[in-house]
Amino acid sequence: MARLKRTLIWGLLFLFLLGSDSGSGNTLAPYHGDPTAAPKPFWPPAGQNIKCPVTRDTWISSVGEEKIGSNGGEKQLKVKGQQEYSLFDIDPSPLKGKIVTGALLHILSASPQKAPFARLGVSSIASQWVEGTSKSYRPQTGSSCFIQAEYQKRDWAYSGSTLMDIMFGRGHTLWKFAECSMPDRGEWQTCAVDPDVVAARVAGLSYGFCIYDEVGSIWSFKKGEFQYTYFPNRFCYSKESGKSAPWLEVWVQGTDSIPPEPVKSIRVDIDQFPAGEALVRWDTPRDSGGGKTLGFQVSYRKGAQEIFMPRYLIPMAGNPGEEVRMHIQDLPFNPGESITLTIKPVDSAGNVGQPFTRTIKLSSNLPVIDIPLADIKPFPPSTNLPMVGGLKVAVVDLLDKIDPQTGRMIPGHEEGYKGGNHIYSARKKLIRLQSARNETVAFQLNLDGHARNIAVRYTFDRNRNLKPKISQFVHVNIVNDKGKVITVLPDPLIPLTGTCSIPSTTGQVRVPNQTNLSLICEMYIPHEESPGKKKGKVTISVGNENLELDVDLTVWNFTLPNKLSFVPEMNAYATVFPGRGYDYYRVAHEHRTCINWLPYGWHGIPSFAPEWKGKDFDWSEWDEKVGPLLEGSAFKDMPRKHEPVDVFYLPLNENWPVNIFENYTPSYWADEAFTTKYQNDLKKSFSAFARHCEEKSWHDTIFQFYLNNKVYYRKKFKKSSAPWIFDEPMNTQDFWALRWYGILWHSAVDPVKGDAKMWYRGDISFSQYGRNMLCGVMDVEYLGGNNPQKTRMKHDEQILWGKSNFAEYGTANRIEMPNTQPTVWCLSAWSKGAIGVLPWQTIGGKNCWKIAEQTALFYPHSSGPKPSVRLKAFTRGQQDVEYLSLLCDVFRLPRYSVVGWLSKMTDLEGSIYNSYEADAGTVRFEKVNSMVLWKIRYCIGKMVSDKAPAYRRALLDFDTTKRDMRRLPDIGYVPVAPQVDRYKPECDSFIESAF
Repeated sequence: MARLKRTLIWGLLFLFLLGSDSGSGNTLAPYHGDPTAAPKPFWPPAGQNIKCPVTRDTWISSVGEEKIGSNGGEKQLKVKGQQEYSLFDIDPSPLKGKIVTGALLHILSASPQKAPFARLGVSSIASQWVEGTSKSYRPQTGSSCFIQAEYQKRDWAYSGSTLMDIMFGRGHTLWKFAECSMPDRGEWQTCAVDPDVVAARVAGLSYGFCIYDEVGSIWSFKKGEFQYTYFPNRFCYSKESGKSAPWLEVWVQGTDSIPPEPVKSIRVDIDQFPAGEALVRWDTPRDSGGGKTLGFQVSYRKGAQEIFMPRYLIPMAGNPGEEVRMHIQDLPFNPGESITLTIKPVDSAGNVGQPFTRTIKLSSNLPVIDIPLADIKPFPPSTNLPMVGGLKVAVVDLLDKIDPQTGRMIPGHEEGYKGGNHIYSARKKLIRLQSARNETVAFQLNLDGHARNIAVRYTFDRNRNLKPKISQFVHVNIVNDKGKVITVLPDPLIPLTGTCSIPSTTGQVRVPNQTNLSLICEMYIPHEESPGKKKGKVTISVGNENLELDVDLTVWNFTLPNKLSFVPEMNAYATVFPGRGYDYYRVAHEHRTCINWLPYGWHGIPSFAPEWKGKDFDWSEWDEKVGPLLEGSAFKDMPRKHEPVDVFYLPLNENWPVNIFENYTPSYWADEAFTTKYQNDLKKSFSAFARHCEEKSWHDTIFQFYLNNKVYYRKKFKKSSAPWIFDEPMNTQDFWALRWYGILWHSAVDPVKGDAKMWYRGDISFSQYGRNMLCGVMDVEYLGGNNPQKTRMKHDEQILWGKSNFAEYGTANRIEMPNTQPTVWCLSAWSKGAIGVLPWQTIGGKNCWKIAEQTALFYPHSSGPKPSVRLKAFTRGQQDVEYLSLLCDVFRLPRYSVVGWLSKMTDLEGSIYNSYEADAGTVRFEKVNSMVLWKIRYCIGKMVSDKAPAYRRALLDFDTTKRDMRRLPDIGYVPVAPQVDRYKPECDSFIESAF
């Protein structure tokens, strides 16, 4: 796992480093028709047919304990959406040297009435596999299962990989889908298979075939009743059933005995890759034997031994002259090692071309940068706290949490921490702080005991630019599943405008037996503040007694950028509306986060949007209300003056401004469901938005076209407008619909957007099932429940395919959990290459001041929204990421080397906890405390400060690449396939179902 963790932390760097928009891990398809339309196949194929019996088969499940099970001995095969798949193989030797022109898979349905096979995807396989003899999902050592190619013996690809990594576009595999014929009288069905997928097996570039249920979940709407069925079980008979076994019918025409031309040269990139790795690129050579160059054999010589590269690392061929990429990774090479690489082209008939051989040197880059240890140490622990008016006075980190009844700390610390830590020395009555300019630095003043009319002052009398603020905690009830109060904890913050008391009289909740109260003392360090030491004081007064604590602030000699390099995005729904003012946006802006308000609901009709006139919008009211957010005037008097919002949802969706109900014919497939008018009008509206944003010079904000709705919402809301699951797509039909809208979007906006950042966004928890369908189409994916496999897949896409971004989304920590979590979440996400994090809901409900709400990062209040301390934890995380970004920028360091050091300092792995299956999930980091985070921040701050870099408003300028929708992965429909009836939803009238 150590190798895997190292590999996962540096991928996003290549997004900006490689610069090419159309690198190819699979073949590119130069498409000359409408890329949003389903192409018409032709039939029959040329030539003669050959019957190829299935020689081995099994079915595999990705669900629960079935992941380790095998079914190679079963008499049936099964496909079930994203959950279960079947593998089969043939003897390819009768096809060797022949040109494959078409193929049909013949299967005998074992569920012909209840769930016949509908649309099947068939993929090549980039790893050897073992059929086994097991049944009923029983684990069998050495047999293939979802998590290993040979259970307890061999992984599918890299450590931690699954079946998903070596099929359907992953691991340089080929795939296409086709509609199955309906069961005939004998209950047999057929499905076309792409000739190249068959040829890959003939040429030794694949180890068999995987079939996948592309429809997956189904729905119906009849007589006003909506039904949604998750993943029907679709069965057919297997090889073990004898005469009912599946078989492959392959058409061939002519022979090909002429191998492809050899590879002529290679290009090797190592500068920004970790030690022992490289990116090798070469151009696809021509083939003149009647077939085509389909792939490559690659081997390397290490000493006297020739070793073949794992198939999942070797690219398939592109079109003649087109570049392909091979990322050498996962292999036990030494830093700077030289290996002799041999590449042989292979054509579709299995002919192998002459070798190209060259010795290359792999990267010698150190995986971890040497960052000096802190030159100061935390103060020694002490239980002897200073007192004033009967109160014990402690100072702890902003990220620490203290129980107001018991004084217990969350997370726990060693005894004496309250009196001696990285911030505070009780013995010296000293608070020690460090901060960059354009940063907010904070600490927590903790008072233990009972007292009334406690006055606290925080001042820097000699520094007029420094204007400290003090906030008081309000407490909320923590309840169990039955609604019973189990404890009371602090979370909301309100300004301390007078005195405070213990027990507290602030807020709606009174704390029984309260003996403890915390205040948050914070201060923004402005741009113009000079570096060096600053002296301040905290004065606590109770009656006639006073206690003074000295504050020793070091202002580092660098300034954080105004424009965020990493965005903690505060997702919001109905409460936040620009027409009601900018209070929420301003609170978020002050905290170096960004509110992103989704302006539409399940019906797709926005609550606020410009009026669509058929060819353009009336922008007057929209510009008036939204313009200040996009030009920055809504923030003209704030620390990051005039800095626009970082991200902004557009009101565009499947049902606005073009009515979907009038233009949709029920189908599981977007490319055959809509009228031409719907497509054209949507494109006009897309273009109008892009053109307007460019004309207004709104070039800093990322505008997001995002589809949020789900087809199964119709069960509760008949006017729900989505025919697919757009948010959290599960089925191939869902991903294909997202792809369709993305192609439509880019076709419309890219020609007119200029420098406006018009991004297509998706929120995707099941990205491992998305294959390469969104490659080249989606600008940013928000990954729910991110894990090493999902991150690895995204990195492979960035390196092998081209520019793309990702962020992580989930939920903020529960109030009873440590407040270190949001900060470490930011660090962890950045370390994987993410551009931000997103808690899916951030605005508190009507009872949030009384009953704790995990999603209440902003507390609605009559005088304007109030922040939670957890929001400030996201601020701390964002600022810490800016430190890391500055370190990479100033010292010109690859991110992976900084992350290598960071990983040694703290736990960045985390675990995802889900309250229910569709929960966005909460990431928890169990081994992190505030002192460790301070050490990280101090070490980096000192190193950057010593370099004294000049201020830059922005460290990153997020990409505005124009994408070519005619050059996308060669996936989708089998081009040689018979015309068969489509499997469609049972629906009386989509329009009637909406009203």
